[in-house]
Amino acid sequence: MSSARVLALLALAAPLAAALALTAGDTGHKWPEGSAMHTMQLEKERLDSGRASLDQAHADLLGALGGKDADNPSALARAVASQHETWLAYSHADCALAGTLTGAGSSWPIVHGLSCEAEVVEQRLEVVRGATACLQKLGADTPDYEQFECLQGLVAWSMQPD
Repeated sequence: MSSARVLALLALAAPLAAALALTAGDTGHKWPEGSAMHTMQLEKERLDSGRASLDQAHADLLGALGGKDADNPSALARAVASQHETWLAYSHADCALAGTLTGAGSSWPIVHGLSCEAEVVEQRLEVVRGATACLQKLGADTPDYEQFECLQGLVAWSMQPD
């Protein structure tokens, strides 16, 4: 099976698996503990919680940048918002591939992909919170160029040699 086909199947399987997990019962986990479906449900809940926290933290970061003015956000706030949206898409695709590369059978590749995504969202959450705290220490009237150091953790590249 081609890798494109596997990725397409995984993309379709995740919502189906989530729907199946929900029909297993709204009051708790009805899948056998340790099964792929049970673990998938737990990882999906972990990811959803992490994403909600990350969404709030990112909104706080944009607020610290003065980006809440939807009519006229700064160029820096627009760049941070754009990078965040792209980061979300990249991390999802990266983790889906990581799950597939486990070579596991059944629904386990999806479980591994969800686990990966939950972990990177938790890591990103700490980076975003750190950037926000740094910006808040500087104050709202600080020029963009003085805010750059606070935002370095958001990017994978640095002008500084390793």
